[in-house]
Amino acid sequence: MAIAERRGVNKKILAERMGIQPQNINSTVLNNPKFEMLEKAAEALCVTVAELVSDEPCNITEREPQRCPYCGHDLNIKVE
Repeated sequence: MAIAERRGVNKKILAERMGIQPQNINSTVLNNPKFEMLEKAAEALCVTVAELVSDEPCNITEREPQRCPYCGHDLNIKVE
């Protein structure tokens, strides 16, 4: 999983975060995963399922700006 490698997460850590055995990563996530397992893997890596299965990493700057539901102005969100 390229996204796991980019985040510095090996199979053992990913399995621990998902609550499965490390030897089951290949069969439950990589080879023929069920959507439930993709959701768990995405959550463990702090990404969406779409980002997890995409060939291209998502870039937050490419996303639509978030707007205030009350006034409609763009929201500028800074994460530290």
